[in-house]
Amino acid sequence: MEEQRHIAVHHIIRAVILGGFSFYVVHLVKMDKLQYYLAPRMMPYIKYSAVALFLLAAYYVYMALQSSDHKHEHDADCDCGHEPTRSLPKNMAIYSVFLLPLLFGFLFPDKIMGSDVASVKGMNLTVKNVQQPIKKASVPSAKAATEKTQPVQNTSGMGSSTANTTSKPSLDDLFPYDEYTKDFSDLGKILYTKDVITVKDEGFLEYISTLDLYRHNFIGKTVVLSGFVYREENMAANQFAVSRMAVSCCTADAEPYGIMAEWSKAADLSKDTWITLTGDIGLKEYNGNEIIVLNTRKVTTIHAPKDPYVYPYFGDITELEKK
Repeated sequence: MEEQRHIAVHHIIRAVILGGFSFYVVHLVKMDKLQYYLAPRMMPYIKYSAVALFLLAAYYVYMALQSSDHKHEHDADCDCGHEPTRSLPKNMAIYSVFLLPLLFGFLFPDKIMGSDVASVKGMNLTVKNVQQPIKKASVPSAKAATEKTQPVQNTSGMGSSTANTTSKPSLDDLFPYDEYTKDFSDLGKILYTKDVITVKDEGFLEYISTLDLYRHNFIGKTVVLSGFVYREENMAANQFAVSRMAVSCCTADAEPYGIMAEWSKAADLSKDTWITLTGDIGLKEYNGNEIIVLNTRKVTTIHAPKDPYVYPYFGDITELEKK
């Protein structure tokens, strides 16, 4: 009988743990904070798992009740299972692996990842998907233009004139691509024709990747984007990064991405302040790399969005500008 009570206690503990995780998922959904931990495409699976965990918890409660039934007393003599250890330290070590994360989830406030996480992971101020930026196609110099000027006969009899046969590079020249950068090239051609480029939350990574990949083509263009303020120790007093945390699956794989900005009033902005910034694209050397820097025109303080993270876009990225 004592053995049956021992097994029943373990069943109850397991039921509490499984039920706790199920309730925690429901709690996050109810508080509308599940997106603080997961990418949207993973949320349905977690919601379904909460139902499965609840059913498993109910099953262990049933097993705990059944363990006190006399007809199950012979179970200890069969090979259908193993009695849990009676060592208290071992039991505490095993169950704490599950209980501690659950307790931390309930006890600590749900917080948006920001500068503290970015400083650990390292801010990405340039794209990783290419090794070298694609430079802007060169425009013929004045000397080259003169050499290519062809004489044209003036039919009026007043002598001859010259006509310049040189032309500006086409969009195809400005945005070359390979098998990996075709989509960025297509988006770049669209953005190049705009006076103001608005970096949207949807497709944030694709926008900044395009701007960085073809950075020489966008010098002087005006950009509008939103994010949180991030600073590194070696940044100047007038420098900061407008940043977002990119999540592929969950917060464990989060990576910080941003664009550096320069502003005379940068010191007035505290870290993790959410802003919308308007600035003109320039280039600068930073930590041995050429990066985009925004010469700030306007900064507006905003509230953090409901979903503060950005995610990879799996559709046709040229459709972003049609939304």
